Amino acid sequence: MQDQVTILVIIDKPFSRSPALLRAMSLAWKTNATLLLYSFEYDRGLAHAAEHGLDLDAYIRGRNAKLEAFADGLRAEGFRVEARVAWGHPVAAQIISSVLAARPDFVIKDVHAESAIRRILFTPLDWQLLRECPAPLMLVRQHTGNMPKRIMAAVDPLDEHDRPRGLNDVIMKAAAMLAMQCDANVDVVHVFDYVPVLADPEGAAGWVLDTTIYDELRTLHKDALRKLGERYGVPAQKLHLLDGGAASTLAQFTRDHDIDLLVMGTTFRTRLERLTMGSTAENLLGDLDCDVLALKPAGFRERLMVMLEEASESEAA
Repeated sequence: MQDQVTILVIIDKPFSRSPALLRAMSLAWKTNATLLLYSFEYDRGLAHAAEHGLDLDAYIRGRNAKLEAFADGLRAEGFRVEARVAWGHPVAAQIISSVLAARPDFVIKDVHAESAIRRILFTPLDWQLLRECPAPLMLVRQHTGNMPKRIMAAVDPLDEHDRPRGLNDVIMKAAAMLAMQCDANVDVVHVFDYVPVLADPEGAAGWVLDTTIYDELRTLHKDALRKLGERYGVPAQKLHLLDGGAASTLAQFTRDHDIDLLVMGTTFRTRLERLTMGSTAENLLGDLDCDVLALKPAGFRERLMVMLEEASESEAA
């Protein structure tokens, strides 16, 4: 990691040493990072009461005092900690604004698993942050370890499926860095999702796979994955070319290999003035049992800021 690393931790009420905070503490201890503890709060009842005389500023000062007292416990253990209660609605906008201002190296947040099936249950806030958070976003499930021991990097070495070029490098560098800090193993996975283009879809019933084309394309993907692995010193046995649907195949690999943390990239594009991650990422994230580190391509922060400015100007007009 670089110097002056900062980790922004989204603290839930009540303040406690949740899995996300424990993960942030472990990373901060390894990297000498500063912890930014943020509690993003809003209550419609209190906001309404403030219109009728409640001293909302005093309430927020009290919450800040409690968070500072909680932070003092971490400072006593040798951590550098800054703490702040941010009040406002919508909460997602407050988080995005704070991340843009603070420019942390990581944002870490708790998610809660659905016990019946052990899968992460994302809230609407989680989904919005996965789409829009301009910093690397780590979502940590309950009952997880302080540090991941098996990391999976999901890559697309041919930069297909509308992925910006360079996103693979972002993924590989992040996975390698975390593996070093956590003393973890890294598996690099790419799914060869072969969907032939048919000139006459109506004649698909009698269509037979051209194995020559299939083999040639698969070899192309295999060579691209090998070259990517060589650039980052990944042993051949840790490179996995899988066949099948991208989202389901990646999710199954995380379960079969007891992956603790999936490192993945999320693409961006506008559609009706909103950001989307792409169908593969959307489908994959709904079928996981492990923690997630979602990364954005270069230029995302700048593009997001332009979109926010345009939206603000539109509202003011």
